[in-house]
Amino acid sequence: MRREASLPILKSLIIAVFAAGAALLLFGKLRAGGDVSNVIIIVITLGVAVLAFALGRLISLGRAWCVLIAIATPSMVLVPIYQPPTWIFPIIFIGLAGFYINGVREQVPLYLSNRKTQKTLADLLPPDTNLTFIDLGCGLGDIVTHVANARPQARVIGVETAPLSFLIAWLRAKVLANSNAEVRFQSIWSTDVSNADVVYAFLSPAPMTRLNDKLRTEMKPASRFISNSFAIPGAEPDEIVSVNDTRETQLLIWRM
Repeated sequence: MRREASLPILKSLIIAVFAAGAALLLFGKLRAGGDVSNVIIIVITLGVAVLAFALGRLISLGRAWCVLIAIATPSMVLVPIYQPPTWIFPIIFIGLAGFYINGVREQVPLYLSNRKTQKTLADLLPPDTNLTFIDLGCGLGDIVTHVANARPQARVIGVETAPLSFLIAWLRAKVLANSNAEVRFQSIWSTDVSNADVVYAFLSPAPMTRLNDKLRTEMKPASRFISNSFAIPGAEPDEIVSVNDTRETQLLIWRM
């Protein structure tokens, strides 16, 4: 499970190094023929960012990972060319860690639920008007915002501990969602799910066994846990719903 969870990081690193290396080789050849203008540098750098993003999508990396390598790759190209002051590197590191820290700390990369998944999930929710829905690891708040707007009488809670992801999710809930949405800076392990009717998570294989133990202990009878893509080892889901999207997403449902 650890190996599977680390694959997006490894794939992203390979793509970034490949694309940045190709760009630097091109710059080397251009410089051998004379000076290279800043305009050419900017055009090639933007091109390599697009290339890195496209390669990520080609090998089915999540959108968040593709955005990461589209940012990281130009940085790898521009740093040796312009040699910026050393204080810029901690700022870049802190910024990236604000989104992706849980990929290292919890082996849970930043995955985003696409629009078709958001709609399919909202349609699966029971019709109860006083429904409580919790998104464990809500990322940028896509699910929280959509479910809160689709089910204005429900109570919708998202929890997230990656600082910048939390900030964006919190702002989106305040600005784009109904007042029934709430985003908390809170670990999934300390989140009380005893009153939840539905718990949703899009995590990774790594925490699923521990998460299952938590949910089985805390969730009330007749509640449901819905996992995007990742199964609980040794526990067959009660239902599998396929999302008609390019990722061939599956929503795995267990009844508590």
